[in-house]
Amino acid sequence: MKYTILFASAFMLVTSCRQQALDTANADSTFSLESAPPIARQANDANVLKVYVEKNGTIFANGTQVTIDKLDNQLKQLKEKNGIVWYSRDNLSDDPSREAMAAVNIILQYELSVKFYADKNFTKEANF
Repeated sequence: MKYTILFASAFMLVTSCRQQALDTANADSTFSLESAPPIARQANDANVLKVYVEKNGTIFANGTQVTIDKLDNQLKQLKEKNGIVWYSRDNLSDDPSREAMAAVNIILQYELSVKFYADKNFTKEANF
């Protein structure tokens, strides 16, 4: 429960610091639905699941579009490997979509470590 409260507080802080995150994000934070967000692969990211949620609610995990159920399965496997989630979402200036909140709730459920990003490429860490 302690981790849930801490994570929820951190998540709320991210959404309340929207302007700061927007200042550090790319001016063009949109991309077409035909292509997944570009994600730089790293040699040591086997225990990292990069979750990106578009404004329209489309969820991507490591660049592949997934359903909320598929995301749940991936997060369960990640928990077994003591992995970490890198999380970002489109349109930080608006409230999170229902799907973005569902993704966060599943992350909370598994009590995974989370690193917040301010861009779809996971290159600009969100500053609190």
